Amino acid sequence: MYGQGSSSTAFFTARFLTIGLLLGCLGVMGCEIRPKPFLHVVEYGSISSCREGAAHCSWDRLERDAELSALVNCLLAGANVLEIKEERGQSRSMLRRVVSPVPPRFGYERGSTSDLDSSGCSEANGPCFVASRHDRPVTWASCGTRVLDEDELRGGADLHRADGLDHTDVVTGSLSNATDDHSGPTRLDGPDHWYRVTVTQPTRIEAAVAANRALWSGVVGLVQSPWQPALFLLSPDGSQLQQGYVFRAGVTALLPAEVKPGTYYLVVDSSRLEWKRGDGLYRLYVGLNRHLMGSPNNRGSSRK
Repeated sequence: MYGQGSSSTAFFTARFLTIGLLLGCLGVMGCEIRPKPFLHVVEYGSISSCREGAAHCSWDRLERDAELSALVNCLLAGANVLEIKEERGQSRSMLRRVVSPVPPRFGYERGSTSDLDSSGCSEANGPCFVASRHDRPVTWASCGTRVLDEDELRGGADLHRADGLDHTDVVTGSLSNATDDHSGPTRLDGPDHWYRVTVTQPTRIEAAVAANRALWSGVVGLVQSPWQPALFLLSPDGSQLQQGYVFRAGVTALLPAEVKPGTYYLVVDSSRLEWKRGDGLYRLYVGLNRHLMGSPNNRGSSRK
């Protein structure tokens, strides 16, 4: 008890001194305070496939798939590009960056005999997969950034010009030159983008959209949250099946749902006041029969 009380006293004493130094720094010395970068680290895992032959596994493909899952987990974790507000006057090439996972250099697992890998492989051609070690965070991937290639920007202007997505992917879009075409709920009066997904069999769809950037002001000493994008799943006739809900600041997700064969639309929408707080860039994840976001939402399913 004595040791616990001493520890508590030391904690509050240190906290009091820290607050005192902070106030003195702000009020007397006028020194600048910058945030300590928050490093997101995330787990990752690829799909499972069967070995080809006695011992051959398609490691390159599985590692690319694991990197995709790391990227999705980075976005869901709220990782974004932190821009210093006073540096906004620099060249665009320095500022146009997007979140990208840093591939781990060691420690991931290859292969498994777990019951979770029900791939139907024979004993001779067992399952292959790449995954982080849950019990060893040192094997996890950190969420860094990369320079944006302007040619990769996606997004359609309206339902009739929707951008087609035919596989699980993370795409980047910019609302800077988009228009307000989707008549969504009140206050979603900002620009929007349309995407089209066509499936030929019952398919599980999961989706999330993440704002690309948050701002830090050294003058005010605050981090400005990224703008909050909205996300909608529309049926083949354009009626609403799901409306995205706020997952965390800057990230909006749709609960996983199973849909019948047909053509569906995803709309990334915004509030005019909101999206101007950022650079208009967003990252959209669309997963087809993937399980990166939990169990299907049967209530939102269009399957009878």
